Amino acid sequence: MLRLLYVRIILIAALSLLSVPLAALLGDLIPPGLADRIGAAAVDPILATLATSMLAVTTFSLTVMTGAHRAAWSQWGPRTHVILKDDTATHSILAVFVGAYLFSMSGMVLRRTPIFGEQESVALFAMTMLVIALIVVSIIRWIAHLEDLGSFGETLAQVERRAAVSLRALAKTPCYGAHALTKETELPEGGQILRAPQPGYVQQIFVEMLQELAQRAETRVYVTVYVGDYVQEGQELARFACSDLDAEVAGEACRAFAIEGARTFVQDPLFGLSVLGDMACRALSPGINDPSTAITVIDRLSSLVLLANGEQNDKSPACDRVWLRPLPPDALFAETFDRIARDGATNIEVQLALQRALAAIGTRSAGELEQAARRSAARSLARGLAGLSAAEDRERLERASRGS
Repeated sequence: MLRLLYVRIILIAALSLLSVPLAALLGDLIPPGLADRIGAAAVDPILATLATSMLAVTTFSLTVMTGAHRAAWSQWGPRTHVILKDDTATHSILAVFVGAYLFSMSGMVLRRTPIFGEQESVALFAMTMLVIALIVVSIIRWIAHLEDLGSFGETLAQVERRAAVSLRALAKTPCYGAHALTKETELPEGGQILRAPQPGYVQQIFVEMLQELAQRAETRVYVTVYVGDYVQEGQELARFACSDLDAEVAGEACRAFAIEGARTFVQDPLFGLSVLGDMACRALSPGINDPSTAITVIDRLSSLVLLANGEQNDKSPACDRVWLRPLPPDALFAETFDRIARDGATNIEVQLALQRALAAIGTRSAGELEQAARRSAARSLARGLAGLSAAEDRERLERASRGS
């Protein structure tokens, strides 16, 4: 919730509106002599200046923010807009500007009421000085933040950080604390099927809630969808081992699946990886033609994919009544390296970078991830050999593949 822009604005606005009555309550603490020195009218021009300037600054900042979002959308891919919408630094700064505007407006209104005498106005003056200090700090932060807002480096770093969090969680608990639902797992025949109440992407699956419901019904739950899947209304989400599931339990089980119109980074590592793949493919498009950017993304992807090879600690699942599909390692490469190899099939530098990155993943991982990396390297090699027109480039790629 705190990543939503309007939530922070509402919180800061509420604090700003409460600070004005607070200043009136603190009026009794102000010595009468201090009120005579400062004067009640000293705060009026300051509040008027704040109201005018903060409205202009907020409007200008919103224009800059939307411009940066449009630039990132057009240059680095439409889905990079999602990560910019979650930029908490921008949200906090805009919230301060809006809060300062509301503070000054409410202060000017209440100054015309009998609530504010000489001493209360001095307390309001002190509160205004604190607001001005907060505004100065926010403007300095905003100037520093504008240097990178919407740039390739900052957008790439933000997507990488969010993807790394979900990949580390995936490495520790591939099934989020549940049993692995594999091809060998036998689904119960005649069990009650839980169906999607609406179409959309599965953003999150709350395994702990399913575990609690399964314990209450004394049954087992087999989740047949994965986070990031798009489901249609009425499509199967999970299957309970019992056939007489209580209607109330079934209704609560539907709330264990967050289904919305867009994917998020929270439980969906493939979404972050696919956004990085979008950035590399967009850089390789004829309109941009920037192979160096694509190579930078390839290098970052190799480090991210290796995070999925971490130590697993779900040998004894905490949610022992829930079965969930693990993420297949090949999906990590299908969303990233395979797409880049397809769009960069005619570029020798990109093909060499792919072989280098996939070789690094293969040598530093083990098991299914290593095999998936080698299969992806073979597919990339085939695309490169088919796309490169110069015989010398094809020989370089083959040598690089053999060396890897």
